Amino acid sequence: MPYQFSCTGGSCQFMIRSSSADEVRRLVRAHMRMTHGGRIDRVDIERGMERIEPA
Repeated sequence: MPYQFSCTGGSCQFMIRSSSADEVRRLVRAHMRMTHGGRIDRVDIERGMERIEPA
């Protein structure tokens, strides 16, 4: 089942969808580091990651 994560940082419109939860985690961490200059806890990634129904 695909996974989705949307950034909630201010007016950021970053969203990632992937069939791999590991890929979502990796790309979210990279986004936070490169775009927002910070880090995100794994717990916060898990809390923000949703399972979505395939189209």
